[in-house]
This record gives sequence, C-alpha cells and structure tokens, in this order.
Amino acid sequence: MSMTYDIAAVAHELDRLTANPHLHKLAIVLPLDLGKREIARAYLDEGPPFDLRAAGVDEHEVFLTDEEVIFVFGVPRGPETLETILSDEDFWSVVSAWEFIAAGPPRLASVAYDWRERA
Repeated sequence: MSMTYDIAAVAHELDRLTANPHLHKLAIVLPLDLGKREIARAYLDEGPPFDLRAAGVDEHEVFLTDEEVIFVFGVPRGPETLETILSDEDFWSVVSAWEFIAAGPPRLASVAYDWRERA
C-alpha cells in the first residue's frame, strides 16, 4: 500500500471527523521509519506549516518518540477549524514531505476522555 493511498485514506477520515460537531481536539499519530527521528525533529523545528491562530487552532502539541510523532490540535470550532486546515495548500505540501519518513499510514484519534482543572 503506497503512502499516497494512505494520505487519501486519512483525508477521508478527516472528512468523517469534520461531520462531528462535538469535535474539540484531534490527534494524528504518524509511525516513523527506523532511524528517522532526527529528520522528524528537523521538520518540527521548522514549525507548523500554517498559521495556527488564523486556522482557529487554540492549542497545539507535538510528541516525538523514536518510533512515532503525535500531533495534537485543539480545534474549538470543530469542523470549521478542520476545514480551514484541510483547505490550506501549505498543509498538504508538508504532509507529502512527511511521507518519506513515515513507516506506515497516520492514525487519527479524537478525544475519548478529557480532564482539566478549571479555576
């Protein structure tokens, strides 16, 4: 299965998620090829491929291990925020760059449990 096909599958899954009006946080888990952690680190050092604030993202974290990278996005406007991100050509050009270090297709996860201490 080629990564191009996998990216198309992820786009389909993102489309499904945009139909969820209760979506407020999203994680994308990308498995990395063995030994590609430093390349991933270099990609991350370049920063996000789009203006987070303009897209409507209110928080963003990236976790990096030797085997995967996990992108977490706070999307308070839910589907509207995702649609803004997905329509950005810079986002897709960066996604295609990650294909070269990915060990497999990205997996998507939405929040199943969330706890925050509120003041």
